[in-house]
Amino acid sequence: MKNSKKAKSATLGSALKLMIVFAIAVMALILIFFVVMRFVIRGSEVEVPDIVGKSFLEATQILNKSHLGTPVIDGEKYNASMPDGYVVEQKPKPGSRVKKGREIKVFVSKGTEAGIVPNVVGEMLFDAQPALQSLGLDVGSVTKIHTDDFPQEGVIIAHTPPAQAKVQKGTRVNLLVSLGRPVITYTMPDLSGMYMDEALELIKQRGLKSGLIEKEFSPDVNEPGIVLDQKPQSGERIRRGAVVNIVVSSIAEN
Repeated sequence: MKNSKKAKSATLGSALKLMIVFAIAVMALILIFFVVMRFVIRGSEVEVPDIVGKSFLEATQILNKSHLGTPVIDGEKYNASMPDGYVVEQKPKPGSRVKKGREIKVFVSKGTEAGIVPNVVGEMLFDAQPALQSLGLDVGSVTKIHTDDFPQEGVIIAHTPPAQAKVQKGTRVNLLVSLGRPVITYTMPDLSGMYMDEALELIKQRGLKSGLIEKEFSPDVNEPGIVLDQKPQSGERIRRGAVVNIVVSSIAEN
């Protein structure tokens, strides 16, 4: 009986050892399988290059060299620092590892955000400047001219780009501004020796205004109401609407 029990124990021990060895062998095979598969899979992966800031064509060439597919445009975004059509974002991110041939999704730039030029014709320059700036537009050149159509100085006559034009933010809007009516100048006529009524009529005809009329005795003039002096003086350049003061003769010394 004792020999029979010893034989059974030896048989069980041998079987247990075989099971342990078998389990270890299976685990080793599984481990080897995963290691091999990791190398196989890793060998079919590539690192995603950085294509942000590249044109779509350049990005395609870079990806193709890295054994990746042509980038797929997933959307567009406004971007003030990148020209229209350049890559502003990519998925997966640079440095990621993906399978060869995978398509990389990208967002491309739409350029600077667009804006609409408002109509500022007829507005004062000091009002139009902040209005344009609030819309992301800049004031460009300001040219000033005289015009009868816009007699108030400082009023905007025209601008480029015109109203309702669609432009990028930061676009410069050039303004044409009124200096008021054209300045018309005359040569002051010589009024001396004229009768006062004649002088006043000439002043009116020339688009001038009558000012002060002073009387002064002159021993050389025997008639009253003869122009002795004037201001502005004869020959001076004067503007339309200028005031003319005259001195006329009196018959008796004051």
